Amino acid sequence: MQLAAMVPQSVKRAVRRRAEEEGTTVRSVLLRALKHAGIAEVEESEIADRRIAAGAERSGVWKATRSPTGTR
Repeated sequence: MQLAAMVPQSVKRAVRRRAEEEGTTVRSVLLRALKHAGIAEVEESEIADRRIAAGAERSGVWKATRSPTGTR
């Protein structure tokens, strides 16, 4: 499900900056903030960064683990 909200540009920059500093996603930063504020009960597994490491994807490591032959 998607959730969209109009926020000031400064808030958007601050959230993106925090995600970059933490090496995570904007989604993770926002879910953690909502949990901390008591607005939503969020499991840690939902907050976890689910992205594939860009380096692994570029190197083909991720693709090799996704098919039985190691090729796409």
